[in-house]
Amino acid sequence: MIGINFHGIGTPHGRVPADEVPYWLDEPAFAGLVARIAALRSAGQDIRITFDDGNLSDLAIAAPILNAHGLKGEFFVLTGRLDDPDYLSPQGIQALLAMGHAIGLHGRDHVDWRKVDGATLIAETRDARQRLAAITGTVIDSVAIPFGAYDRRVIRHLRQEGFAAIHTSDGGVANARARVRPRTSLRQDMDAATLDAILAGRSPPMKTLRRRLSMLLRQHVK
Repeated sequence: MIGINFHGIGTPHGRVPADEVPYWLDEPAFAGLVARIAALRSAGQDIRITFDDGNLSDLAIAAPILNAHGLKGEFFVLTGRLDDPDYLSPQGIQALLAMGHAIGLHGRDHVDWRKVDGATLIAETRDARQRLAAITGTVIDSVAIPFGAYDRRVIRHLRQEGFAAIHTSDGGVANARARVRPRTSLRQDMDAATLDAILAGRSPPMKTLRRRLSMLLRQHVK
């Protein structure tokens, strides 16, 4: 399984930090990628599409383009931004569900979970999850870690909280049956060759080995 992750589509709004702007794709580039993914999926390639941060562009731009190509995405939401007009509202989340898309948790305030105390980690995961479940009327069993930043403590906590799927930003190919699932976040400066390799799941053997070792170390070593 190849996990492809987006952050925002169109023109970044004023609340987007400077270091996140490169992860926003313009609408034509996104539409072209979605068309390619649809063709690859029709040919048998298992590509999953996700979105982090809960930007309003998820509903306004991304979801209609996905639906036009018969594709569905999973949208990971920050509950601390639900009242911000630049981000998804509860009604926007419900609209995505009505369009056939899935909703997952991205936390509450978009902080590095490795650096917070226990009470904050509970608020970021358990409490935020409960609020999101109340909005969707569904069980929220999928989570995407903010910044892809995790260590053994974070993974252990998410497992204990019972999340069935824990999405990271490690890149590479994921096992669809594994609980921890790496994704690749696309950037606007990626060239055609890079995108081709990502969508095909190609990576140099040594890079793949280093990535897997890094994931294992962060999950199991303090």
